[in-house]
Amino acid sequence: MAIFNLLLKTLLTNLISLDKPPLLIAGGGVSIKEEPFWNTKKIVDVSPPGLPVSVDFHWEKQFIYYSEMPAGDLYRVKLGDDGRVSPKENIITTELMDFSQYAVDWVQDKIFWIDIKKNDTLYVSNLDGTMTKTLAVLNRLVSISKPILDPYKKYIYFTSINGIERIGMNGLDRKVIYSGIFFMGTDVGSDMAIDFQTDRIYYKEKMYSRISSMKSDGTDNRQEVKNVYKSKFLICYQGNLYYLGSYYDMDTFMRYNPSTGMTTQQDLEHNLWDYKIYHPFAQASGTNPCGSNNGGCTHLCLPNHKGEPAYTCECPDKYEKQGSTCVESP
Repeated sequence: MAIFNLLLKTLLTNLISLDKPPLLIAGGGVSIKEEPFWNTKKIVDVSPPGLPVSVDFHWEKQFIYYSEMPAGDLYRVKLGDDGRVSPKENIITTELMDFSQYAVDWVQDKIFWIDIKKNDTLYVSNLDGTMTKTLAVLNRLVSISKPILDPYKKYIYFTSINGIERIGMNGLDRKVIYSGIFFMGTDVGSDMAIDFQTDRIYYKEKMYSRISSMKSDGTDNRQEVKNVYKSKFLICYQGNLYYLGSYYDMDTFMRYNPSTGMTTQQDLEHNLWDYKIYHPFAQASGTNPCGSNNGGCTHLCLPNHKGEPAYTCECPDKYEKQGSTCVESP
């Protein structure tokens, strides 16, 4: 019955028109905004002084992730087939007031996040927050965007004083892929998005009030949208680029079609702190090299972006390798 309900939900969701995809939003609580009239269903109430500032999800496992201000923690709830929501779990605790620089990997079943108070340290953990490992100290100097994941190629993209960079999901092979850009102070939110269908990265250049794009290796750079003064939260979905604009201090849901160059908008009638397009098409399945028996690893299994081997067994922080297993550091 559970599988049938999930398939039915997926089928009904697939019928939603592309110009108004369902949204998972943070604003006055955590809610799902769905068709046909963008009805809003609040799934998490937040008591004062908490304020949700970010959201993410794992569609297959039906997990919703969100963080609150000023707690600086990452929480998780599970949506049941009956519509009920499980009690929230505290997954990750930080010293940040507005922890939002994290991303859920729906292929490798991991969470990646950046702690800006610790020299922009990049971490990884399992979906429940266990097996936390320090991957790299990024020292970005310009801490303006969330990590953007490509779970199929096993790369993490981020912005820095150097431009746009990428690093493997195992913390290796950091590389500047595009330096012909200068990042300055920016709006809150994600300034990059990946279109997996065309293998392009979209990014905002606030200095020039425009959105540009390039191939995921940094080549074929071009301008896409001009005069986007207050845009934020770029997301690619079904061949379109979505972002939030502003109209009379209220957010508007913008859709840009790269093929036609046309931009349309719909008013949201209120402001959002964050949103994700909540649909299985937004998280197409991929191959998880650690999916079978955790890759045979005793602790943490991480994908290898080079593909040979497909994964490596790692030890979480405060552990060290001893033979084929991990033991606590003395």
